[in-house]
Amino acid sequence: MRRSLLLLAGLLGTSAAAASGQPLTERQALERMRAEHPYLQALRLGVREVEADARERSLLANPTVGYTREDTGLGVDDFLLVSQELPLRGRARLLREAAAQSVTTAAARADASRLDFEAYLRLAFTDLLLAQERAAVLETGVAELRRLVDVLRAREREGEGSRFDRLRTEREVADIETDLQAAEIDRVAAQARLASFLGPTADPETLSAAGRLLEGAAIASAGELREQALAQRSDYRALVLGETRWTTERRAAERLRLPATAVTAGLKRSAVALARESGYVVAATLAVPLFNRGQQQVARAEAARARTVAERDALRTRIESEVRAAHAEASRYRALAERYRRESVGPAAELAEIATAAYEEGEYGILELLDAHRVVLDAELRLLELSAAARRAAVNLDLAVGREVTP
Repeated sequence: MRRSLLLLAGLLGTSAAAASGQPLTERQALERMRAEHPYLQALRLGVREVEADARERSLLANPTVGYTREDTGLGVDDFLLVSQELPLRGRARLLREAAAQSVTTAAARADASRLDFEAYLRLAFTDLLLAQERAAVLETGVAELRRLVDVLRAREREGEGSRFDRLRTEREVADIETDLQAAEIDRVAAQARLASFLGPTADPETLSAAGRLLEGAAIASAGELREQALAQRSDYRALVLGETRWTTERRAAERLRLPATAVTAGLKRSAVALARESGYVVAATLAVPLFNRGQQQVARAEAARARTVAERDALRTRIESEVRAAHAEASRYRALAERYRRESVGPAAELAEIATAAYEEGEYGILELLDAHRVVLDAELRLLELSAAARRAAVNLDLAVGREVTP
């Protein structure tokens, strides 16, 4: 009974330390990755690049300074002129708005990439947690069978036990020890995968996962989650912002139909014989939009806006499908794991107790006893797999909804 209680506690999620070092919760792993991983730094720097490009694009045109000297033989004229285009068409303001919108769009896309990367970490964390739990269950199972082997050896030495019982039990121990070694290999591989998300300073051998395989609040309805996804998904928000940006770009391109105005002002100095005179020069120029009226810029902006709208509509359909599928998977796996724990693991533990008592009374042979132990072990391992599947489905549901795990 004590063994059954210990195993049930493990199946409910008590994580065993798989290596030396402080166990790491999922939230702590996410915090560490957000602070140290170069990929997330690259995403942030990518947004800064777009921001710098946007600021450059929204700047006014530089003024021009020119010097001219005219010599007519009888006189010499010197001109020092400064020319500046005037932002009278409102195009510069619209370009600043479009630039700011491009930055928010880039930030939304970076958020979407970050959430994808964090989901991969959470799946790697689940793999490590599952490997640790499998190893813990197998260690408990093999330890109990080793004690049984010790008892059978003692009885065989005293002439009261069967050699067959001892050899058959040792064979069972060897099989479970092989499974345990395979679980240890899985644990080492899971440690390496998790370490790859924690930055270059992470040591895989010191990593261990803390937490429960099956945890989390109740799952909301699929309809409610679809509404949340459309409001929270960063990739969807990026397309909404992109449509606004290209609408502004089109408005800015339409301003090319208006004439561009520039003002030139400066100083003039004239010298005739021995006389010199100074004055000023003022000129205004008007660029007539005769050939280039911004037609191609308008067409490009409108095509980009229409493409963004089509991508947004396609993504909306995909989001609804993803949320529906992820909700069904997460809710059903969770229910299946809970039902299996309730209906299979508990009765299997009781079956082992009955078989042990019957073997002691001579009613069952060693094969029945080992079969009962194997049933318990298989039930415990099956529950771990179902719990891990439910946890992975929950991660996929969070990703489909665009939900972020916060510290």
